[in-house]
This record gives sequence, C-alpha cells and structure tokens, in this order.
Amino acid sequence: MAIVTGTLTVNTAFLREIKDDNQHLQELLATLHELTGNPSAACNQSQRIVELLGELRDQLAFHFALEEAYGYFDDAIDAAPRVAERADQLRAEHAILYESACNIAESAQEWHMQRVFHHNSSGDVRGNGTARAPSFRRILIQFQQFRDQLAQHEQNENSLILEALDTDIGGEG
Repeated sequence: MAIVTGTLTVNTAFLREIKDDNQHLQELLATLHELTGNPSAACNQSQRIVELLGELRDQLAFHFALEEAYGYFDDAIDAAPRVAERADQLRAEHAILYESACNIAESAQEWHMQRVFHHNSSGDVRGNGTARAPSFRRILIQFQQFRDQLAQHEQNENSLILEALDTDIGGEG
C-alpha cells in the first residue's frame, strides 16, 4: 500500500491579500445588490450604480489576477492532479466573467452618458429618464444574472479547493 502525500505551501501575505480583496469584492456585490434590488428605486441611484459597476469591473480584474498570478490553488492541484481539468475550466471562466462585467459596466456608462447628454440638451430629465428606464432595467437584470454566475463560480472554486485538500492531501485519495 502506497501513501500519497502532497505538499501545500501557504503564503500568509498572499492569503491576507486574497482575504482583503475578497472582502472588498463582497462589499461591492452586496451594495450593488441592495441598490439594484428594486429597479424603480434604482433609477434614483443610477449614477452611483454606474460608478460601482465600473469599480466592480476593476476589482474583479484584480481578483482574477490575484488568483491566476499567485495560483492560489496550483499547489493543491499539483498534490491532487485529478482536479486539474476542473481547475482549468474554472480559470477559463475568469475571462468570460470579466468580459460580462466589462459589458455591463460599459452599457451602464453609455446609458448614463446618454442620459446626461439628453438632460443637457433638453433640460427634461424625467422625459428622457423614463424613455431610458427599460434600458437601465436591462442593465440591472444583467447585473443580477452576472452576480449569480459569479457566486456559482466562486462556490465551485471553493469546492474544488476543499475537495483537493480533503480527499487527496488529507489522505483519502
């Protein structure tokens, strides 16, 4: 009977960076979720939502860069190679999720710029705001769908890491 062991190195400075990044990302998501929960009320917070969507896009780029640059689950995968394919799939999702975040932030910025332009041109915010509300509502729906996809992705990453650590490194694999 052979005993398979793996070595997992832990960089505490990196773990702190990941924790801080994750906390900020979760705060952004929670704030946006709260602001976008009621589309009618969200129109009153549209400028803040547009700014936060841009911040979310930037924070997500940082979040994914940290995960990929430091390879926070590379050691676990090296010790548990059977999860490598799932890890590769999850890494590939980073580009898809980031592109979605970029599209949502860009759509929101364009909507906001059109609204500002129409406000400055006509002086009638209500008329133009109402005409643009369905477009803004679509942006809100896209954000909610994105948030759900990101949450599922993060859950899948955590499950993969736990599985690799528990099964393979823990001695059952």
